[in-house]
Amino acid sequence: MTKFLGLLDIAVVGCGVAGQAAATLLAESGHRVTIYERFTEPQPIGAGLLLQPTGLAVLRKLGLADAAIAGGARVTGLEARTHRGRSVLDLHYADLHPLAHGVGIHRATLFDLLHGRLLQSPAKLVTGTEIVDVDKTHLVEENGARHGPFDLIVAADGAHSALRARLMPQVRAPLYSWGCMWTTVPDLLGIGAAGLLRQRVRGTRLMMGLLPVGRGEVTIYWSLPIRALGRSKTIDLASWRRTATALWPEAAAIIDHAATGDFARATYRHVALARWNAGPVLFIGDAAHGTSPQLGQGANLGLMDAWTLATTLADAPDLLSAFLRFERRRDPAVRYYRHASHLLTPFFQSRLAPLGWLRDAVMGPACHVPGLRVMMGSTLAGTRRGWLSATPLGDNGCFPLDV
Repeated sequence: MTKFLGLLDIAVVGCGVAGQAAATLLAESGHRVTIYERFTEPQPIGAGLLLQPTGLAVLRKLGLADAAIAGGARVTGLEARTHRGRSVLDLHYADLHPLAHGVGIHRATLFDLLHGRLLQSPAKLVTGTEIVDVDKTHLVEENGARHGPFDLIVAADGAHSALRARLMPQVRAPLYSWGCMWTTVPDLLGIGAAGLLRQRVRGTRLMMGLLPVGRGEVTIYWSLPIRALGRSKTIDLASWRRTATALWPEAAAIIDHAATGDFARATYRHVALARWNAGPVLFIGDAAHGTSPQLGQGANLGLMDAWTLATTLADAPDLLSAFLRFERRRDPAVRYYRHASHLLTPFFQSRLAPLGWLRDAVMGPACHVPGLRVMMGSTLAGTRRGWLSATPLGDNGCFPLDV
């Protein structure tokens, strides 16, 4: 007779996308789950994001996919052009399956859906508690207060993870030298009606994106070096307005509206762990594999981590076996997207002008080479399992989680 792991006392640290999904799925599998959040009121951090078929599949298991689609904007593809109109990227989900699509969504909308679902689950939420260390099987707050013991601790505290820095001090997680400023404004141009994530680039120093996120709005992304993103740095919006309008004249109405408001700032880390766990602590989401936002996979990878963890614990004989199985299931896709994002970033955000020339000369034509187009499309959709393989979408255009 096969012996399974049984029900566990589990702590989840971090109330973001990966943490809330993991806590809900684990609690509804019967485990005793407590999720810890440092803010008194859990809140979303970040801009609009693009849900891929992979992330939507996990939301479907949580019963949230229809609400996410209704609250966001259906995205059918990605279009990137230079300031002169030359095509750099022209990718469509329909190349993988006629029914496939992504969803542009406010991070706050996704957060609210996941948070409401978490509160309906048996998981216990503890707020206003900043976890900074783990002592064997106990969580430790900055003031020395302890929580536990726990059989398993899931660290989902983001790309800037304090627990990763404490438990894996040998891991380098450098900041990317470029980040972005962003804001969400009314969709004065009807971008959402076209169903496309649109980008404009000029060399490797200027990049702007418009992502429809539902509610008649779009999120604007503008690339900047991190030295310009410090809290003490003032962003000259009048100068930005002139530069952005010169880059993308057709978007002048949206740019003008954005220039009258406030922009948030975002930086990113390149996180590469040699292993996913440190003793009983398992890292998931951006804490385990933070990347640049070039491929739009962060939230989707985190949702897939949560689903894989819950299903792995269901059929593992012990915690060590569960960790090993989890790694085998997640490593191929995570390694691919981490490497691909890291390699692609300098072609869009760097001071290496020749990379921009190469991008403009090669990427547009590559989108029309059948084999390359499918590979690039499956990379966008989040279905790659490596450089040579991808998981086919199901008959309904959805990602098959149980494959």
